[in-house]
Amino acid sequence: MFEAVEISREITGSGQNLLLCGDAYQQQPALSALAGQVQAVYIDPPFMTGETFTRRRRFGTSGWKTGRPMPEYPAYIDRFADTKEYLELLRSLIECAKALLKPTGVLYLHLDWRTSAYARLLCDEIFGEDMFLNEIVWSYESGGRAKKYFSRKHDTILLYARSKDYHFDLRRVPLARAEHRKNHMRRCVDENGRSYSQITTGGKVYRYYDDAPVYPGDVWSDISHLQQKDPERTGYPTQKPLKLLERLLLPVVREGDMVADLCCGSGTAMEAAQSLGCRFVGVDKSPEAILTTASRLECSNLTIDCPCTMDETPLEGEYNGHGGMLLLTGFHAAHPSFPKTEQQLDTLESWSVGKITPEGLQVMQRFRRSRKQPELPWFCVLPEGCGDIAVSTVDAAGRKRVYRWKD
Repeated sequence: MFEAVEISREITGSGQNLLLCGDAYQQQPALSALAGQVQAVYIDPPFMTGETFTRRRRFGTSGWKTGRPMPEYPAYIDRFADTKEYLELLRSLIECAKALLKPTGVLYLHLDWRTSAYARLLCDEIFGEDMFLNEIVWSYESGGRAKKYFSRKHDTILLYARSKDYHFDLRRVPLARAEHRKNHMRRCVDENGRSYSQITTGGKVYRYYDDAPVYPGDVWSDISHLQQKDPERTGYPTQKPLKLLERLLLPVVREGDMVADLCCGSGTAMEAAQSLGCRFVGVDKSPEAILTTASRLECSNLTIDCPCTMDETPLEGEYNGHGGMLLLTGFHAAHPSFPKTEQQLDTLESWSVGKITPEGLQVMQRFRRSRKQPELPWFCVLPEGCGDIAVSTVDAAGRKRVYRWKD
């Protein structure tokens, strides 16, 4: 039979990548050990909107096949007593970022019109005015339209260097040159048949070849917000597009570098880092954010440090205690948002099985629902003599529970 136990840490493979539930600015030991080792820190903190955000998640086999049902759950509260309280949070995050960064490293701080002016002053104070590199404007068209003022349709991303030795390679983010550009430049063809535009300024002639690479400036309007039915969506609110994070990271990291996101939310920065061959550290005080991030990553070397929900939810199954077939027969999590279901495992979104060690749960196999695999496997085969095992579950509301097999 299974009995509930409290095991917060799960390790897959070498566990070199880290997802940590908690406040980054409290200098948890796992973060302190990384001081001076991180190449890029991305922070997308709450924007001080005063709102309570919710998230939507597919439910059960039917939900993952068709998109319905898709219940709504609480995500996080973006509300502060006053601006002073918010700026204390922001200062702590920026100071934590500076402590983590290598001399060649950089910080990206992602905000909007509400707090970007305050953030610029804080970064100037903590990093130094001469470490400012860019104020990137990410312009988009989604959302409503204002009638009493110009619509606020952009975010601000501040870029600061840790030192003058920072790494930045703009050649890694070339853009496709727009065709049929309409401006005052003269169109020409050189002796080799290459087309170009030409302009004379101050007695000097400047040529811009059509086939020469172009690079982003500091206003980005070619990356859109995620649409409602975008397959990239996780259901977590304020999720940023993968393309945006890849453009931010490409010029500042090299393969094998470490990337940290101190408010990781849905985990877009972690997925971008992984796709670029980087190691990563994701931190968020919300367990749901950590588990949402974990669910979107295909990572064979990952440590997840996230607290358990300890309640009366049972896990039922069969196992001989010595290896061989492990079969799950029932899981009965309850939540006000769960629709009624007769399927025994519909409330279960993912599960993993592993050996209990002094460091935590060393994961041997992991299973999760996805659009490609909406049905969750109910069983697995374990090697003989695998020892003391436990099953870690995440229900459809994003709550983690761990169960130890007891003969």
